[in-house]
Amino acid sequence: MKLIERYIFNRMLAAFLLSLCGLSGTVWLSQALRELDLITSKGQNFGTFFHVSSLIFPGLLLIVCPVALLIGAIYTFNQLNADSELVVINASGASQTRLLKPALVMGLITAIIVGSMSLYLVPRSLQAFRGLLTGINADLITSFVKEGQFMELGNRLVFHVRDRKPDGTLEGIFIQDGRQADQTSVYIANRGVVLKNPLGTFLIMQNGTIQQKSETNASMSIIEFESYAFDLSTFGSKTTLPAYTAAERSTTFLMSPDPNDPEYQKRPGSFLSELHDRFSAPLYAIFFAILPVAALGQAQTTRQGRSLVVLGTIALATSVRIGGLILASLAANDSRLIPALYALPIGFIVLSLVAVYSSFRLTASDSIAGAVSDFVQRIASRLRIGPRPSTGGRM
Repeated sequence: MKLIERYIFNRMLAAFLLSLCGLSGTVWLSQALRELDLITSKGQNFGTFFHVSSLIFPGLLLIVCPVALLIGAIYTFNQLNADSELVVINASGASQTRLLKPALVMGLITAIIVGSMSLYLVPRSLQAFRGLLTGINADLITSFVKEGQFMELGNRLVFHVRDRKPDGTLEGIFIQDGRQADQTSVYIANRGVVLKNPLGTFLIMQNGTIQQKSETNASMSIIEFESYAFDLSTFGSKTTLPAYTAAERSTTFLMSPDPNDPEYQKRPGSFLSELHDRFSAPLYAIFFAILPVAALGQAQTTRQGRSLVVLGTIALATSVRIGGLILASLAANDSRLIPALYALPIGFIVLSLVAVYSSFRLTASDSIAGAVSDFVQRIASRLRIGPRPSTGGRM
């Protein structure tokens, strides 16, 4: 790249990274706060909380990355205009390629990031997220038992824990087991931990007593123990994972799905739509990079309402992306719409490139009809369409 192209690229890259950090941090925080229930009600430590919330991040980055590119490009060209640098570039006779090239490079970099996210990282993170939450919800202690409360886990089985430490250790354990008709047992222990192995789930209690009362002769016995394993397997939930949805499947599986897969048999169209939506997602990053060049690549005065053009650019980009999401949803039920997933972004990329090279400029004072007319006239003049003026001379 030449000097002016490197200068624009560096400014755009800095604005992109700043926007990406701000947007991704804000969105991640809003989503991570929804998982605080893991600590407040399910007794997990902060390590598990950050593990779960980190698995959300790739999916958020997939959405935020093109938006950050759009904001960075708009900010760059707006600042170039405000600093009168666009005036110098336009007056020097430089072609629009000088502005388009750094934007295209940024668009291609973003498209690679989005492609790697949509094709590989996001499906893997969604699978890991599903597996981790399923394991947490299947844990009887983390799902039902609350500190300081007497919880009835089953028929005549009461469980109480005074405190639960960040490492999973339980303190002040009280269990009343009246499931046997002729005997009631009360377990009291200073501490304990939940142990899972192939044989089942057990509560290993330490330093406690077992008080057994016979209902037939009203006798009572007390047994002290240093370590005792209480079987919780009959109360735990099954840890088998439910069938993955199309968004949680790997790209290789979507390219060659198993016809016997239960989820695929229910919604085969969603698997095909998800596959093509992943391949078409990087195209929107390229469109978001070119559109600001077409809308803001020409120098304008502040009296020409540049802020309204910026809002129009954002509105158009948002509308096109939402249209892509709607098409992906509709294509899950009608495979004939699959080509439209590619046609929509490619079509607007071509229109944006035509607008860039025809030097089309939209101002706030332009009416829609005037803008369209000006756009068509410029294209016609570039293609030499229509009657040419007479140059005189002999026939």
